[in-house]
Amino acid sequence: MRFTLRAAIIVAVLLGLLLPASINGYFGMRAERRTLQDQFEREHQRLTELLALGMQDPLWNLSPESGRPLLESLMSDPRVVRITVVDSAGDSSFLNADRPERRTLNLSSRQEQVIRHGEAIGKVTLEMDIGEAMATLERKQRQYILAVAVQVIISISLIYILLNARLLQPLQKLLRQSGRLARRELEERFEWERDDELGELGQSLETTRVAVRQLIGDLEQNNLQLEADLISRMQVEEALRASENRFRRLVESSSVIPWDARAGEWRFTYIGPQAEALLGLPLSSWYEDNFLSQVVHPDDRHLIYPLFGSDCTSQLPQRCELRLRRADGSDNWVLLLAHSSIDSSQQHYLHGYLIDIHPQKCAELELESYRQHLEDVVENRSRALTQLRDDNDTLNDVLCRDLRGQLRRLDGLSQILHEEAGRNSNLRGYLQQLGSTIQEMASHIDDLAALQQFDQAELQTDIIDVSAMTRELLDEITLLAPADEVQCTIQPGMQAQADPRLLRIVLHNLLDNAWKFSQHNATPHLHIGCTSHQGRQIFSVSDNGCGFDMAQAPLLFRPFQRLQANGSPHSGNGIGLAIAERIIRRHNGRIWAKGSPGEGATFSFTLD
Repeated sequence: MRFTLRAAIIVAVLLGLLLPASINGYFGMRAERRTLQDQFEREHQRLTELLALGMQDPLWNLSPESGRPLLESLMSDPRVVRITVVDSAGDSSFLNADRPERRTLNLSSRQEQVIRHGEAIGKVTLEMDIGEAMATLERKQRQYILAVAVQVIISISLIYILLNARLLQPLQKLLRQSGRLARRELEERFEWERDDELGELGQSLETTRVAVRQLIGDLEQNNLQLEADLISRMQVEEALRASENRFRRLVESSSVIPWDARAGEWRFTYIGPQAEALLGLPLSSWYEDNFLSQVVHPDDRHLIYPLFGSDCTSQLPQRCELRLRRADGSDNWVLLLAHSSIDSSQQHYLHGYLIDIHPQKCAELELESYRQHLEDVVENRSRALTQLRDDNDTLNDVLCRDLRGQLRRLDGLSQILHEEAGRNSNLRGYLQQLGSTIQEMASHIDDLAALQQFDQAELQTDIIDVSAMTRELLDEITLLAPADEVQCTIQPGMQAQADPRLLRIVLHNLLDNAWKFSQHNATPHLHIGCTSHQGRQIFSVSDNGCGFDMAQAPLLFRPFQRLQANGSPHSGNGIGLAIAERIIRRHNGRIWAKGSPGEGATFSFTLD
């Protein structure tokens, strides 16, 4: 909202008149009110003391009538509302008077003891009302406010008439003349006959009119000369612009991005418009402070420190391959070509080109990755062949050791048969031992063939319901051993990605092993479950059987190794866990066991 000079003057006058009057009136009214209240309090105290003195004889003589004249005299005061006189016995009906029509909201009450000869003989109460006096004071205040308002109105009227004649009208004339000056209406003189400050201002405005008129004439002459110069300059600029456009089209049509920079500023002072498509960043951001320190990959910043650092002194051409961060966060490979020169102020400045080499660099890195991958594949295959050779060596050692032992027994038995050929009573027992040994050798040979078969079997993986497969295997084991009662708990919903045939063999060997070693427990129990750790599934088969000593754990998965329990080996040929370990390893998994003597065992495995 526009605040005119007239309104400002009126507001200033109002504040100048009203503020002192309001402050004086406010503090004067407060002082008068406080004086009135103090006077009333003193009058109230004085009348109460007078009433107490006047009631000494009536209370001492127990003569209410002798005190009534004083009571009526005090009640004649319009401020007195009620008087009560009580004797020493507390009888309030001794003497009292009440004018309830005098009560207002400004009631004050005082009590005073009546003392005679140092003894309290009664008590007087005087209630007074200051309402009428306060009403009189308020009427005076309203009259004062009305008088101030009338004074302000008269003052404002007189001041407005004077200001309008001496200030506002001349100012309006000055505004009209300054408007003519702004519209360049300079032919008519500005007439002023006043001898005050506004008259001086008007004469100054006339002087300004004459100077402006002369200046405009000079400017018109100069403009004619400037127009001729501008026409000539425009022709030169047009030729330069055409030459610049030809050069710009030539530069911008290529994939090479020109640039200029100052050493130590880490930003560009000029960059070709192709840079906007290079990183997906607006062209204005290339000119921001420390732009290069933000977009150059941290691992490549050392390549441009010698060039953009403040201590750059080399003027030899430089080139380097580095990564710049795009707007989407990806990296873009570029080739930076730079030259350093010295300008007329002996300061180093840089100029050069940026070339996008991202496709070529990605192809180069991809080829390097393929080469590294092939090396890793060769190394993994070599490691696998080495492991396979070691396993075969172990199997051959075991096979040779077992076969030699069995052959030695066969040799000894053959010698005994030869010596005892004449005693046919023992020949049958020797022949039975010989048959048993031969069967055991055949079993060993079959187990070794099966182990070799699992090492070479081709995996055909599928999604397997492990819970359902475990339940089927337990049903088969239960049919083969119906007399054994073992409680089994199977976690529902277990699934795995594996070869169904091979995983079935692993589960069968583990379940059969747990079933066999928990038979001697009074309440045998098997638990088959699955947990997750770091994104990998861990399957486990637990029993509460005889357990084993963890010192013997390295022997569990070796072929033909059987742990001892209570001094006697358990039934079996020691090949089941070795087969399970080979199958789990074929699935890039791992199998391990935990247990303690007499407290059961837990076999766990993973499938990768």
